Amino acid sequence: MTTLSLVGAGGTTPALPEAAMHQDAPAHHVGLDLGNGNTAALGGAHGGGDSLALLTAGHDLHPLAQQQQQAAYFGNGINQAAGTKAPAHKLVPDAATRTYDVATTTQAEIDALKNSPNPQQQRLGHTIENAKVAYADLLDNNIKIAAALNAGNGGEPVLTITSEDFKYTQPTRVHTHYHGDNATVGDPVGSKAGQNSRIRETLARDPQMVFVLPECSNATPTADGPKNDNYYHADWSNVKSQADTTDLALKAAGAYKQNVVQETVSVHSRGGEVIRKLMNADPSGKSLRANRLELHDSLYGSQGAVAQWGRTDNGKHVSNVIYVHGTNGGVKGDGRDREIAKTFKDKYIPIDISHQKPLNDENNPVVYDGKDAKRDDHIHGKGHEGVRRFHPDPHYQTTGRFLGIWPLPNRGGS
Repeated sequence: MTTLSLVGAGGTTPALPEAAMHQDAPAHHVGLDLGNGNTAALGGAHGGGDSLALLTAGHDLHPLAQQQQQAAYFGNGINQAAGTKAPAHKLVPDAATRTYDVATTTQAEIDALKNSPNPQQQRLGHTIENAKVAYADLLDNNIKIAAALNAGNGGEPVLTITSEDFKYTQPTRVHTHYHGDNATVGDPVGSKAGQNSRIRETLARDPQMVFVLPECSNATPTADGPKNDNYYHADWSNVKSQADTTDLALKAAGAYKQNVVQETVSVHSRGGEVIRKLMNADPSGKSLRANRLELHDSLYGSQGAVAQWGRTDNGKHVSNVIYVHGTNGGVKGDGRDREIAKTFKDKYIPIDISHQKPLNDENNPVVYDGKDAKRDDHIHGKGHEGVRRFHPDPHYQTTGRFLGIWPLPNRGGS
């Protein structure tokens, strides 16, 4: 097993100016009114409503986002199983300590969570419901998905996904991924970031990989996908510790921490705020633990924190830091990864989307062919007639093509 020391200290590195043009760029703080729910750990506060403070300045948004409509945060509709009725506005007593098996969780149990006055329980209910749909075919083939409120993630939901061929006593690799704007952990195949497809491909290649998917504090009830072009600004202020999040998620899935031989942490776009949040809270770097760190177009102000972590003991133990550039600082980039490259030296692997082979039907196939698609990928050049595995925008290609990539590319992404 690879052991990562948790002792170290790093000096504070000022964060570079944040980009203003991409929808994921946190040029302003996304305010939330979650009562006490947004910072509660397991079994935290049970009150408080949710209201999303929107970033309305058009110049702060990626051009794609300017065409999108803001999704409602919590809908009024309740999808109940026939003959069942969930109690309204009652806490689920054991939700803070229970691990839900997504495959066997009933609609009545989901509805009870969705009707809870606790925002975290509501998000857990929506997360389970969306995961049931997004991974329905794999669940039928005995893939395991555990869902739980996780103290390391500030009491917010975390999904843990294991292959049907996963051997609990064998060496284990774990990949913890923090998504960007518009995404949720329950996104189906055909979401803009393409994380579902990358997870499927990775598990098929490596059944000993465990995926840990923490959710942010304001995830929408609806997932991003072919029938819903989701839009919101993800808020990661809930994050307490990636290391604790991963350990608790492994435990929830029945996996053994002592069997872990490789640990990957990846962030996409605004998910990069997780690293800045962790380093601000604990400059020792012990709350971020990884053998491999993937930065998917995520340098909107977190680059200083990444370099700072690299000077801690945990950061010095990393084997590879992979930066996949899509639109950070423009298509040609602006050198914002310079300090990261200097810190990690030969461990640093940059990949530039502009240097990759063009997209085609083989590397980005159509996964949904229907005129009710809400996203326009111009499959036939006539409008909404189909959706590809991931959005062709370079920002989304970073995860759609390179999330968990193996084998590692050469430096420069060739």
